[in-house]
Amino acid sequence: MHKLVSATVVTTGADEALVLGVDVGGTAIKAGVVGTQGELVNSFHGPSPRSAAELHDFVHSILGSSEHSLRGIGVGCKGIINPDSTCVECLPGDLHFLEGQRLSEVIAEDNLPVCAENDARTALIAEVLWGAARGRRNVVMLTLGTGVGGAVLVDGAILRGAAGVAGHLGHVTVDTRGELCICGNYGCLETVFSSRAIESAYWSHLHRAAPTTLCADEAGRLPDTEAIFRAAAAGDECARYVVDRAQEHLTAALVSFLHTFDPEILILGGNIAALGPSLLAPMQQKITRRTKTMLRREVPIVFQKGVGYGGVAGAAGLVFLQQKLLAI
Repeated sequence: MHKLVSATVVTTGADEALVLGVDVGGTAIKAGVVGTQGELVNSFHGPSPRSAAELHDFVHSILGSSEHSLRGIGVGCKGIINPDSTCVECLPGDLHFLEGQRLSEVIAEDNLPVCAENDARTALIAEVLWGAARGRRNVVMLTLGTGVGGAVLVDGAILRGAAGVAGHLGHVTVDTRGELCICGNYGCLETVFSSRAIESAYWSHLHRAAPTTLCADEAGRLPDTEAIFRAAAAGDECARYVVDRAQEHLTAALVSFLHTFDPEILILGGNIAALGPSLLAPMQQKITRRTKTMLRREVPIVFQKGVGYGGVAGAAGLVFLQQKLLAI
């Protein structure tokens, strides 16, 4: 049985419409029972599943213990997801075992409808329904975590493209001489500003025995992204180099997204965004200077309202939208 950890429980009215939202990430899986105001009635998390059976067991362990009557299950997952069939059409990397499978069949809950969509899009849906994008019609969202995800709202509709790939902003090229990405391209934003990229860049300094303030712990675990940002702020030269380089590439990408989509607002989400203003401060002035001529204004860059469980709420939102309990 997949290990499950339960978190905070919130009381709700007996007649409240509730949905189970599931956010399948490369490092962790999160879930929660969500109400129509975006509130988490209760929440769960565990390590990322390493097989379809583990994903099934995680969801069913929640369903088996839930005391709530649910309207459906919404799933957000990285990759190219067909929302009509819930089929995972393309998923390179850690969760490749899901490629070609219908998430509705993996979960296999006959009594409840299952909706599915790309995880960055579900994060944006949560912001449109309950967060920073509420009332907006043109929004760009970037999720900065184990990888880099993206989603775009254009004239009130989620941008999808001809094959459902549109909005994968983590796979724009920011370094023409860059590293190979899981998508098959080289020099993607994900190769320089994901948790894995930042941690890997710092590890290269450790491996060369460069002077650093961080090291692997007794279990052999390497410094994580949060520790590297803290070390950079405290004067670690190698950490400062890694962070500066990563932020330089992110700045260039954000400028490009602002020019391309001309949004009312740009939202940063994901685990790295939890760093807050310290992440954005070194970039803000450069971004404004490099976009003000064309845009003639400063586009607000804000942080995801639902940090941590925004993807869970957005996944639940898929069901609320399908059942017309809510509307964008």
